[in-house]
Amino acid sequence: MYNTTWWLIVPLIFAVVGIHSSQRDDDGAELLVPELIVKYGYKVEDHNVITEDGYVLKVFQMPPRQRSCVKKKPVLLVHGLLSSSADYVFAGPNSSLAYQLSDNGYDVWLANMRGSRYSREHLRLPVQSKEYWDFSWHEMGVYDLPAIIDLVLNATNFKKLLYIGHSQGVTEFFVMANIRPEYNNKIALMTGLSPAVAQTRFRSPILSFACNYAHAIKKTLEFYKIYEFLPQSKLYRSFCQTKGLYDLCLQLYGLIFGPHPEETDRTLLLRYLANFPQGSSFNQLLHYAQVAASGGRFQWFDYGRKGNLEKYRSSEPPAYNLTAATAPVLIFYGLNDWMVHPKDAQKFSTMLPNLIAAVPVANRKFNHMDFVLATNVRKVLYEKVLLMLDKYN
Repeated sequence: MYNTTWWLIVPLIFAVVGIHSSQRDDDGAELLVPELIVKYGYKVEDHNVITEDGYVLKVFQMPPRQRSCVKKKPVLLVHGLLSSSADYVFAGPNSSLAYQLSDNGYDVWLANMRGSRYSREHLRLPVQSKEYWDFSWHEMGVYDLPAIIDLVLNATNFKKLLYIGHSQGVTEFFVMANIRPEYNNKIALMTGLSPAVAQTRFRSPILSFACNYAHAIKKTLEFYKIYEFLPQSKLYRSFCQTKGLYDLCLQLYGLIFGPHPEETDRTLLLRYLANFPQGSSFNQLLHYAQVAASGGRFQWFDYGRKGNLEKYRSSEPPAYNLTAATAPVLIFYGLNDWMVHPKDAQKFSTMLPNLIAAVPVANRKFNHMDFVLATNVRKVLYEKVLLMLDKYN
């Protein structure tokens, strides 16, 4: 019922975002994050943390593979919408950021936000319930990130950590920096990759469609008692590896994130699609749509006039105060990013009180998912990130 209904509701979105597959001759595609890390000869530890509102989150720790003569601060990696910690490990040691950090003496911590594949438990609410999925990235910034940061600092006996977030992982950080400002003092450096904050425009026609009809889609899904948005399913995995359909997948992938086929490796893309999408609340997408519809006002979730009056005592949701983000911030953005427009990234960065730099990736065709997927990401981005982390250590 679920998958049939979703295809009937928005077939185009499902065809694009749901082209989730794995390659049968790629044994890494089917592995869970801990299994993949161990496969490449790295150590991994599982940690559970419980948020103030009862969500149970899974956090993976990769101890430093090479001990540094200087004891380095821990690094927290936070994934984007519909993703998980797999984003930072699936491409292997030569490309994925987590391994490179571990090789350079960092204690790496991989977050999995509520609702994603590895964090689907709650102390009271069943995961199938409407109540479980009643959250957006606001709650992740208010509850998930503080709980995870405290876990990392308590486990490592450091007072500060280095934070790296991609896309929604940046959004959540600035929610936390505003609502829980005391956590600014726990961040040595925040590195934001493709900052999905205060967006006003989307070059992706797929994302534009989804945002324009987000309210209608949500109502239709709730009518059919569907509360999770694009959960992981083996049904997604057969499409892109089907003979003759890979090129179509690559074109659709470009329509979402920005076309850049020359830096997209087939094996890595199929392995990525084996780990994406991994489920989310539809309110996360709806919240982004609301921000864009407001002209880029970075604001709390909009419950409608009546709901806002009940929740906020105002007809409109309050705006987040970006000047409250006093931690040092380094931004990298892509010039061919079809989800986070470079002009939005530039404008957003000017609002930050402690901006170190806002740097466009040198490759002008760098798109939204190249931050974790491009074959040249190590050279054009990660080496620069490592240099900055060392400065703030």
